[in-house]
Amino acid sequence: MQDEVIFTEENGVGIITLNRPERLNALTYSMVQLINQNLNSWETNNNINCIIIEGAGDRSFCAGGDVVKLRKEVLAEGGPPTNLSRSFFYDEYTLNFKISNYTKPFISLINGFTMGGGVGVSMHGSHVIGSEKTLFAMPETAIGLFPDVGGGWLLGQLDKGVGAWLSLVGAKIKSYDLLRLKLITHFVDSNKIKDLRELLISASPNTYEKTNSIIDSVASKPDQSESVLVKNENVIKEAFSYDKVEDIFKKCEEIIASGNEFLDDQFEELKHKSPTSLKISLKQIRAASTMSLKDELIMEYRMVQKCIEIGDFFEGVRAMLVDKDRKPDWTPSNIKDVDDIRVNKFFESLGDLDLILTK
Repeated sequence: MQDEVIFTEENGVGIITLNRPERLNALTYSMVQLINQNLNSWETNNNINCIIIEGAGDRSFCAGGDVVKLRKEVLAEGGPPTNLSRSFFYDEYTLNFKISNYTKPFISLINGFTMGGGVGVSMHGSHVIGSEKTLFAMPETAIGLFPDVGGGWLLGQLDKGVGAWLSLVGAKIKSYDLLRLKLITHFVDSNKIKDLRELLISASPNTYEKTNSIIDSVASKPDQSESVLVKNENVIKEAFSYDKVEDIFKKCEEIIASGNEFLDDQFEELKHKSPTSLKISLKQIRAASTMSLKDELIMEYRMVQKCIEIGDFFEGVRAMLVDKDRKPDWTPSNIKDVDDIRVNKFFESLGDLDLILTK
């Protein structure tokens, strides 16, 4: 049986290779634990100068957490909730925060699908390199969740309309837009990623400046033709800048009535998402705009535990990823029935079970 994640050391560079290409390198709990352990070890190892994280295969960096496996194991334990449904996200969010505060250059080579949990183990790093193969999304509202792993914080720092669009619709964007939104730091053609990797290992940079210099030597500009925002940013901002989901729905309908094919497609996507997830996701990213990543992750942990206990998460995973009937039975099934009392429950303190982040 192959290792799900491979750790190697080459010339003072610690290399993490997510190694489940047949599952698009989806993260399991054991992978999260192992990455945490190795990063802790490497951070205090004076022989390690920087970190590279990459995905095996040529399709995906990491398409998210393996929520199918998580659901199966939690149900087998008699939950939800169970110790696993608590510890998986506790340790995952701890890892996301660790990466954001890592004391050595942390270089993410996201040469392929980068979604959900994959965002959390890459985009909080100091150097995030996309290519023309990079495809980003936070599609959690489709499975009864919300943009987690600190993704809600990243989206909360963007323009209100763009952040809400990416969060609620789970829209996919590529490197031109990612670079423009500062969600990646560099663009490198996929056929030069191997060269960049070799340069980094050869130089083994121990400062952010040296790392930047190496990446800059092979970086280029992405193709504007792949941009969604260049053509549609104005209508996205017009439709999604509201603070209530109902107002976003209303504005979408108004604009579509006057003729806008792009927004019509986005609205069709929006209408199939979990109503509860839409409400809590919008509240989340609006709050995140003025929060630290640390506080936002603590908020996310409260939210995810409620999604497991009283939300649509397990039903969404069943419908979209297990049975694949694509007919989730959302509770409630209509936006208007998700009142503030229900929404606020997802943000309540867990008391002694709250996430504690030490840095």
